[in-house]
Amino acid sequence: MSTIHKAFLLTAACLFWGVHAARAQDPAHPNSVEITRGANAAVNFSFALNLPQLLHRMLAPKSTYAAFLQAQVELPDPALERELSKVSASWSERAFFTLPSGAKVFLKQWQLPDAQSLRDAFKTSLILLNLPPKTAVHADPMVVTAMVQPKTPVSRAQLQLPAAMHPLWVVLKTDKFWLTDQIPMAIVELD
Repeated sequence: MSTIHKAFLLTAACLFWGVHAARAQDPAHPNSVEITRGANAAVNFSFALNLPQLLHRMLAPKSTYAAFLQAQVELPDPALERELSKVSASWSERAFFTLPSGAKVFLKQWQLPDAQSLRDAFKTSLILLNLPPKTAVHADPMVVTAMVQPKTPVSRAQLQLPAAMHPLWVVLKTDKFWLTDQIPMAIVELD
């Protein structure tokens, strides 16, 4: 069974089960992140991202979404891995906590989905673009993880994440809020 056939069956299954959401061109799920305290002062980030749209904004904002998806579907694995390395490096430079001392602690160890999962997401998104406008289907968000490893436990810090992820719904144990282009950073309390 070809990959395109698998993607078509996935789309048909979504239609069958009546998944309700916005049109494929619109973000069906807002990008979100759950922040939790880990071991040894680490802070873990678990993102749920609309990666095809996010990568389009980051890698080829001047091309159409359909042209970007088609190019990514045809991109050889080594080239796709290089693109993802660029994205991880960009996020590592733009995602950080600013501690009360003024020091910045950057998010590291970004874990993106494997190349085949991303390629499948690009194919599914491309198929969804070709469905009639009133069809209520969407691609599910993809999980991306990262972490901050300060030298000592952090209880309060200013959080800033890449603008390409905006709007981003942030979920902490004791708080929930949006990061947007108008509100790109927030003070977080980590319990």
